[in-house]
Amino acid sequence: MKSKGRLKSVNNRRVCACGSVAVCAFFAFAPVPTSAATLMPGVNRENGDSVNAKGTPRQLKEVEVVSHRLSREVASTAPLYRLSAERMKALGVTDIADAMHRLPGVNLKDYGGAGGMKTVSVRGFGDQHTGVVYDGIVLSDCQNGRIDLSRYSLDNVGSLTMVVGDNSDIFIPAKWAASAASVIIESESVPAQGDSVLHLTSQLRFGSFDMINPYLKVGKRFDNGFAFSAIGDYTYAKNDYPFTLRNGYTSSRERRTNSRMNQGHAEVNGRYSFSPREYLQGKLFYYDNGRQLPGQVVLYVSGNNEFLRERNFFGQLSYRNQNSSRRQFQAFAKFNWDASHYTDRDGKYPGGMLVDDYRQREAYLSGSLLSVYSSNFSVNYSADIIYNDLTGNKEDIVNPSRGSILQTLSAKYKTSNFQVMARGLWSIYRNRVEKGEAAADANRLSPSVSLSWQPVSDKLFFLRASYKNIFRMPTFTEAYYFRMGNVTLRPEDTNQVNLGGTWQKNGLGWLTGITLTADCYANRVTDKIVVLPQNMYMWKTTNMGKVRSLGVDATVNAVAAIAERQTLTLAGNYSFQRVQPRTDPRALDYNKQLAYTPMNSGSASLSWGNPWVDCAAHVTAVGERYANSINLPISRLAPYADCGLSLMRAFKFRNTDAVDLRFDILNLLNTQYQIINAYPMPGINWKFTVKYGF
Repeated sequence: MKSKGRLKSVNNRRVCACGSVAVCAFFAFAPVPTSAATLMPGVNRENGDSVNAKGTPRQLKEVEVVSHRLSREVASTAPLYRLSAERMKALGVTDIADAMHRLPGVNLKDYGGAGGMKTVSVRGFGDQHTGVVYDGIVLSDCQNGRIDLSRYSLDNVGSLTMVVGDNSDIFIPAKWAASAASVIIESESVPAQGDSVLHLTSQLRFGSFDMINPYLKVGKRFDNGFAFSAIGDYTYAKNDYPFTLRNGYTSSRERRTNSRMNQGHAEVNGRYSFSPREYLQGKLFYYDNGRQLPGQVVLYVSGNNEFLRERNFFGQLSYRNQNSSRRQFQAFAKFNWDASHYTDRDGKYPGGMLVDDYRQREAYLSGSLLSVYSSNFSVNYSADIIYNDLTGNKEDIVNPSRGSILQTLSAKYKTSNFQVMARGLWSIYRNRVEKGEAAADANRLSPSVSLSWQPVSDKLFFLRASYKNIFRMPTFTEAYYFRMGNVTLRPEDTNQVNLGGTWQKNGLGWLTGITLTADCYANRVTDKIVVLPQNMYMWKTTNMGKVRSLGVDATVNAVAAIAERQTLTLAGNYSFQRVQPRTDPRALDYNKQLAYTPMNSGSASLSWGNPWVDCAAHVTAVGERYANSINLPISRLAPYADCGLSLMRAFKFRNTDAVDLRFDILNLLNTQYQIINAYPMPGINWKFTVKYGF
């Protein structure tokens, strides 16, 4: 409905709401729509027209609305950071790995180039302690416990959220609570409610080192309540980027070899809405990546003959019923199949080749019942049943399987300026093998509690505190791997404490909004799983480790309206992490910095939105790290700063059609650096993207 009185928001952008939760950018500031009838005293309540003393209509003057809706991130009981698709685009984010660099406390392991594996850990816990949730269900890898984020394209991501500790949302599956931290990826699955037009998006991205990436998406919502979307993309890259090789006092320019990748991904989503608050949603997902593995650069040797093909298929269903204000129910089901085929051609192997084939399967069922007893108090019970198994082509593999039952009971109490959430997770793991001895079973209760308090009701300032105990089961590799596995391993046990605060202020003249957050934390890991040598030829996985983490995370986000239709957006974060092995005072690594963990890291971006060409400049800076926990000078990795620039322009025509052009320059200063020792990262490179949609 169009009103004669035109309401203009401070950033001239539309704001949408879905249910009772605002879709917010990462600490962005969304204006609250206010009706003209509440703003002007002389408004006819029936038709919204302004009238003068004689009763004849008069035109309303333009009114500027400067009130803002509080984002969920600011009032969260635990550290929560969210990046929407619009926010990531405005800040020049290029892929999911780059998005993770924009969040505090994150350590990203990147093995280089478009095809390099990328795993993430948070606050020194290790990548196996970080759960990755994709459209409501936690991804899993029972073989080694690490999730490769390079599998997931940013082009279809609607939002990316990181939660450290326990999620203040109690209406979640039990498996969400089974990690020290969670990365939640929500895709742009189907057209929104009320959108019945056919949508088509085609995109072509190409760039340095022979990279080409076509993408296609089609979606449609029908009048009978059914909606669907289909997505396909393909990525090819030679990845033969140049780098500087330093060997003692000499250096030379080399080129990465054996690094080509061919990656394809297809996805079909469907959703049927029984009512606005009840729906059934399904997804079919397939991923196939055949890539050469470049290996380490040691002295002047960088080539090898390793090849890895990874395939992943899963189908999942989710059902949600929120028709009742007192009882809400959701359920999830998933079947996952994962295959890896590794080959290494080398004369040292019998027959001249090593071949490793592994197959993982998972069946998953989950149900959650939320009971709302009053506007202040609610309780949720969730139960998950999971079955995993692993088979391979090796004679010594024992074909392990694991059955798991996870249950949570959560309670939340909330007033206008205070909320507290408590959760208990009961975990049961049962291990089996087809031959040999099975790994130890586990039965644990893991508690957590978090709270948030607003000291002054009319000030957007919140204090928060949280505690979480959680554990990690040994992976199949740790328990059964040939000559290294140990079936008597105990789970790693973690305790984390967080104290922090958030402050948000809106309407400061030309500075339309600013948000600051700061958190300090202390973490402790006991029974840490480490690999120790038994003799010259054999290593053994065992529980010997203790690790203590102390740190501070801080973020700043600000939006400024510098002129009509022009805004500046600043986003920055800084992390200090002191992560120390504390197993044995006599050990060489005692109280040293944990391997690959920088003590200081951060990122900053400044974007300029304007009617001509949107611009975003960004930098990620990481302090020195060590390739081992003994911190020997020879293992030191130098600090680095990676700068980038993005230029974006959108063209609209025929009301619905749009063409987006984007140009990214990455590693603008051509910095030579490594994230993983002996895996050089690309120097200066570029990407150009053309996107057409209607």
